[in-house]
Amino acid sequence: MASTKEELSTLPMLNGGSNYPIWAQRLTTYLGHKDLLATVTVDPGVNPSAAVTKKLSESAFIISSKVGDQIYHGIITPQRASNGFAIWSKIKRMYGSNMIHNWTRATNKWTNLFFNGDINQFLDHVELCLAEFAAIGKVISDTDVCGFIIAKISVKRPGLTDPLLTNNVLLNDSEALIEKTQRSGQS
Repeated sequence: MASTKEELSTLPMLNGGSNYPIWAQRLTTYLGHKDLLATVTVDPGVNPSAAVTKKLSESAFIISSKVGDQIYHGIITPQRASNGFAIWSKIKRMYGSNMIHNWTRATNKWTNLFFNGDINQFLDHVELCLAEFAAIGKVISDTDVCGFIIAKISVKRPGLTDPLLTNNVLLNDSEALIEKTQRSGQS
């Protein structure tokens, strides 16, 4: 069994909004594995029990060890240093909420995506943008995602997208479209 130090070394460091989606997903999974997810997502109240206080401290250690130096002091304050719930809440407010800054950053990345001929790279960027939208609670419909992907690819590879335009299943299921397009791009 790996030690906590070894496990933590596999988790990404939060460097700000740019890597928040993957950081949040990986930390959520890890905290769930450590039975600490409820500790950081449910308010412990004013006077938590000794057992809850211990979990708050343990989760604070884990989260704070995965916050980069550039943003550390804005998140980990003396008041929050031993409270995983408070730290997690601050990070979610800063990077995981639908604030205008987060929404604008995600929308700009989405709008500025271009297909340069490498289908896999393009689809990776699409999925990163969708993860960023999901992290701030903004859902883009499958139909819109499919239309976006087909429109962007059709500029350089219309032969690849023309058959997709008549497939109603793929036009309404972005995951299936991405998988099909990845396979088509590899041949």
